[in-house]
Amino acid sequence: MMSVLSSSRFGELVVSNYADRANDIVRAVHLLRQHGMAVGFPMQTADGEIIFPVGKDFTLTADQLVELLERGELHAEGVRRSVEVQASATRRRAASF
Repeated sequence: MMSVLSSSRFGELVVSNYADRANDIVRAVHLLRQHGMAVGFPMQTADGEIIFPVGKDFTLTADQLVELLERGELHAEGVRRSVEVQASATRRRAASF
């Protein structure tokens, strides 16, 4: 079982478990597939993040999938925009070094 630890504003640790969000992740994957997008099997990165290959060119984290689901943008255009925003942020961080 995998969990992510984060700090609350009072300093105690809060455990956010991917298993708690499993239903949302499964629903997001099914919706993308219903929209005709290929979604591969989940993988885990070295730092513990769950990622999914989506289509031929994209990789989304479980958090991104749930975020798109919550915003009602779980379709090809929403995936493309999400990936572009992430790539742009990565380029900005790299340029600032």
